[in-house]
Amino acid sequence: MNFPRGSASQFQPAKFEERGTAVAFTTPALSQARVRMDSRDNLELTVSAFSGVKGNYVIRWKDVPEIFQLTMHDRALQEEIFKKNSCLPPDVRMATLETARTGLAGPEAQKSAEEAINEEENEILLTRYFLFKTALDRLSAGQMNLHVSDFTSTSGRDRIRLGLGDIAKKLGTNANELYDRLERWGQFISPLGMPGMPKESRLRRLISGIANLGQSLNHWADADKSEASDLARGIAKVAYFTDDFARDLAAASLRPVEYAERVLSNWEKATEALQRDIGRLWWTVDGWEFILLLWKDAEDRDRDAQRAAVTEIYRVLPIIPDKEAANRPNLAAMQENTRMQVRALEGWNSGSLDIEMVRRVENVKRKRI
Repeated sequence: MNFPRGSASQFQPAKFEERGTAVAFTTPALSQARVRMDSRDNLELTVSAFSGVKGNYVIRWKDVPEIFQLTMHDRALQEEIFKKNSCLPPDVRMATLETARTGLAGPEAQKSAEEAINEEENEILLTRYFLFKTALDRLSAGQMNLHVSDFTSTSGRDRIRLGLGDIAKKLGTNANELYDRLERWGQFISPLGMPGMPKESRLRRLISGIANLGQSLNHWADADKSEASDLARGIAKVAYFTDDFARDLAAASLRPVEYAERVLSNWEKATEALQRDIGRLWWTVDGWEFILLLWKDAEDRDRDAQRAAVTEIYRVLPIIPDKEAANRPNLAAMQENTRMQVRALEGWNSGSLDIEMVRRVENVKRKRI
């Protein structure tokens, strides 16, 4: 796959992989810049054109520290992503959390990262429990009684394996293998979670937040008399489109639970579809956490601060690429609402660097949904 290189050029990504994954750099010029793979499977960074013209600069990942004066945090993050050699959203997120946990972005970011990692472990545990329970209720006619505590001890896990023997034989495998398949399945979908869980998992929270953002910005735009109101309505349309698209992917990711027997008996083939669907959901919501947090930070501020936030959100708005949503009849209309050009971290009406917005962006990146 060949990507445009060199100076800023007009480019609309056709696939998620071409769009890349947003990186939580704190250096203002790199705010929400995206990492992706080039045609030789080397990492590269896409950055909005500095001059404000349409298009992006494409920079080799290893050259980023030579071109930009990075903060210590950003240098560590760049190195961590380089070490992982992956631009997949969950991998970039983990690199971000691991870097923040070092304390280089400050104690608040460090605490937030530690909480996020602990929360992710709890989500995996709960998702596995609800998946095991749902699948085994179907496969054993409700004969197996499971408890969350069973998954936190060796004796509990052994008890589950012991009860899987007869089911495993019907599926053409053994109890250990069946347990491992269910365990891996639970980990695949843990960012989305299972119905009935006491708390929504991260991707589910993001989907809900995107829909709420659309409502909030439409309401805000109705009361605003500046040019920023048009930007807000454009953002809202993208939010509604993304929410609808993400909900369909979420449903597709969980639908296989309804025919668990088929999935577990044809595991190798089923794994590809399970990973593909949840992977596309990760790509769909990538970049939205920053947007949701930025607007949450702005909601209680004055009108000018809110207009500045709307302008910055519009600049980094993640658009669903053409080929990912080719069957959606309103895709072209939604894209038409995002053609206005805005420049990075500039005042909404002044054209000069908005120092207060820079500070707020830095603060937002210490938080999480």
